[in-house]
Amino acid sequence: MREKIEEKATYPYPMPIRRPERPEDQRWPSPTPLPTFPAEDVGRVLKQVLDRLDAIEKRLERIEKLLAERQATP
Repeated sequence: MREKIEEKATYPYPMPIRRPERPEDQRWPSPTPLPTFPAEDVGRVLKQVLDRLDAIEKRLERIEKLLAERQATP
């Protein structure tokens, strides 16, 4: 049997953190709409992005090939 009674140290609970209330006029502004582009411009930009991604993919493939060759040769 336990003869000693262990007492737990009691600490006051921290006060819950409350968000400061904001008046209605200080809310975040609504997002501004993006400017509209002609469909031709959007298509052109998308093609440029895809071309750049293809070039990056080719460079990564070359790097992977070089690394695989270096690891295979002790």
